[in-house]
Amino acid sequence: MGRVIRTPLQKSIICCAVGLAINTTAIAEETSYFDEVVVWGTKVSSNTESLGAQDMSVKQADHMSDLLRDIPGVDVGGTHSVNQRINIRGLGETELDIRLDGASQHANMFHHIGNLTLNPDILKSADIQVGNNSVTQNGIGGAVYFETKDAKDLLRHSDQDFGARVYGGYATNASQQGSLTVYGLIGEKTDAMLYGHYVSRDDFKDGRGEETIGLAGDTYNILGKIGFEPSDLHRFELAYDLYRDSGDYNPRPNWSVDAIQSRSNDELMPTDYDRDTVTLSYELKGDENRGKVALYSSKTEITRDESDVQSRWPGDRKSVNTAENRNLGINATFQTDYAVADLANTVTYGADYMDKNSKSTYGGDKYADENAISRAVFVENQIFLTDDLSFTAGLRYDDYKRKAETGTDNFDDVTWSLATEWQVATDWTLFASARSLFKGPELLESFIKYQTVAFMDEDIKAETGLNTQGGVRFEKFIDEHYLGANLTVFKTQIDDYIHATYDRPSASYQIFNYGDVEFKGFELSATYGYENFTSKVSYSRSDNKDKTNGGPVLSSLSPSSRRSIDVGDSIALTLDYQSDQLDTIFGWTSIVVLEEDNVLEGAPVKEAYNVHNLYAQWIPSSVEDFSLTFGIDNVFDAEYASHASKTGVVGDVTADDFEPGRNFKLSVAYQF
Repeated sequence: MGRVIRTPLQKSIICCAVGLAINTTAIAEETSYFDEVVVWGTKVSSNTESLGAQDMSVKQADHMSDLLRDIPGVDVGGTHSVNQRINIRGLGETELDIRLDGASQHANMFHHIGNLTLNPDILKSADIQVGNNSVTQNGIGGAVYFETKDAKDLLRHSDQDFGARVYGGYATNASQQGSLTVYGLIGEKTDAMLYGHYVSRDDFKDGRGEETIGLAGDTYNILGKIGFEPSDLHRFELAYDLYRDSGDYNPRPNWSVDAIQSRSNDELMPTDYDRDTVTLSYELKGDENRGKVALYSSKTEITRDESDVQSRWPGDRKSVNTAENRNLGINATFQTDYAVADLANTVTYGADYMDKNSKSTYGGDKYADENAISRAVFVENQIFLTDDLSFTAGLRYDDYKRKAETGTDNFDDVTWSLATEWQVATDWTLFASARSLFKGPELLESFIKYQTVAFMDEDIKAETGLNTQGGVRFEKFIDEHYLGANLTVFKTQIDDYIHATYDRPSASYQIFNYGDVEFKGFELSATYGYENFTSKVSYSRSDNKDKTNGGPVLSSLSPSSRRSIDVGDSIALTLDYQSDQLDTIFGWTSIVVLEEDNVLEGAPVKEAYNVHNLYAQWIPSSVEDFSLTFGIDNVFDAEYASHASKTGVVGDVTADDFEPGRNFKLSVAYQF
């Protein structure tokens, strides 16, 4: 659970200010039984909501979609463990700034899989910035900052120096998982945690009753952390995060079972998709000065045995093949409060450096080895003209060097941000922001064998543009009632949008500026709470258009994969109730997505769908370290595919990546 956290606009960048609690008892700042016993879960906050659901353990998440899909403006595509794709306002992962404990997870691995290898179970928080509104971030479409748990978090309600947690879960469609965590204090100033998590998956059945192919596999995650706090102001932390995903998987994990069988029958390929992340961080926790530095190395690698493929397959790929993406970097962000002429100011400043290396081998022979080096410095100042009115202005300098197999290119730019926030009345706040954008050309996908025949236009320009958004927030307490609302209206203009397209006649990839594109829409959310009941409803819309060539913005220009990246309007409803008498949390989530018809002429629309989940968690007061969680995902066994997943046709076969059908979940945890 949690408390009301009210911070100035930019302080949330450092503090990762999470919204309010699931229940209004906590909102009213009274002590709830659940506040003291619920210590495992993920705090989720977003700038498109006035209320954040802080404890997500009741959802028994084993895919990022379980955690983030009901956030306004956010979707997660993919159903396979190797295919998790975060999408914000229709823009995918390569357009976002995604970090895990400060380590960039940026990658461009392979169009049939996702770039993220994240375990939602160990996440402490997810701070989602929908849209780029600050020079502190580099994603054109926004940012997602994940933090994992540590020993200090798990001991916060305990008077003991050591603890452990055992967890086991079963899902009927079709997985089992378990974890063991040990943590404690090693002396007065040092703490440590060791976490191990295992998931075994089988081929699930989708809402049509069709059993999928090539999803059965095993995933495990081991996280070790050691923290040192010489004083209350300073914390140093060393973390090693190991993630392994292994199985005999189908060749195209983002396709439907029908499309897979049409191309490769029931063929499977032994696949390993791994990540190793090492992070050394420092945190300053002063009242007037605060910040964080993270030095990291994060390597993601896929190894796949394609040597025994019988279906149609490129002859030069029939071997054991490997692709690796490694990010080596350091980032630092600090804030300082100061006063000028009796006016309060908060300045945010820092730097970001990353060396991204992408390389591959085929049959043991080295094929490609490319680098993209990015450097940035930024400063942003917020001045409070009154207690109710603030203005923010920032500058950022980016330098980007792309060292590809076919040449080296440099791009740089100075971008800016402007924002204002005005509390016009006790319960009402107006806000607006503008942020200029910059992004250099991506390296080609790591796991395609075309780097030596990929050509970038000699006159190519970096993507630039402008994100503008504004809106209103409302929060009001009336006795034990809470009302909250947030409306954000946005427009994102991207100039010189870049496409990397396969040219079949020349058997090469062409990288060039395709034209100018535009995204516009809104996110509206509202919350009502009374005593132990909380409800939240949201409506989000994002529409895009290709201003240069007409029609929707496309994911690719290749004839076989030309599909609109537009997503349908999304409506989400969440209901939560805490029964103190039953020691139980009850919840219901509904997501309704409307049809998206902004597609190419003659292409199928992205079909509307609705999906509903229920959950309950029992934490008996007589054994408060024990919890029993039950849930049903997709209660009505709906047939549907997320608009952020693969949709459309392959030949004359539907390729929609259908989600799992009805899934009963049960898990048990004991913490001692």
